[in-house]
Amino acid sequence: MARTLQYAAALAREYGAAITLLHVVKPDQSCLTRWITQAESAEKMRDAGEYQLSRLIEVFWGDEIEAEVLVADGKPHLQIVNEARETNADLIIMGSHGAVGTWGLFRQSTTSKVARDAPCPVLVVPLLEHGFVLDSPVLRDFDI
Repeated sequence: MARTLQYAAALAREYGAAITLLHVVKPDQSCLTRWITQAESAEKMRDAGEYQLSRLIEVFWGDEIEAEVLVADGKPHLQIVNEARETNADLIIMGSHGAVGTWGLFRQSTTSKVARDAPCPVLVVPLLEHGFVLDSPVLRDFDI
């Protein structure tokens, strides 16, 4: 995720753009227990996601870049595409742990589904990247 945030920050700085970090809580039927209902579990996951993304904004950018956190419930690829439409996003930046060289697995990933259905361009940052942004003076100070 750090590399994806670095790309987002570099582009935001270059173009004076704002960043929206989206956390999608996927409904999970298996989290029903005696002590925690599905609704309580989803609420805790939403709160945790919002808190963690807010902390990332503070740690990575502070007030330097305009950023906000959105939390949504549902299928991740559908929520990402819907939020991009609703906010009239110019670009979606996503990380991918996708299996390199295994097209069948990539076709099923959230990232590939978003890339197919998005209303705007999608920049996919692979886990093992080649790193043109890493050579940027803006990012040299970050420990990756």
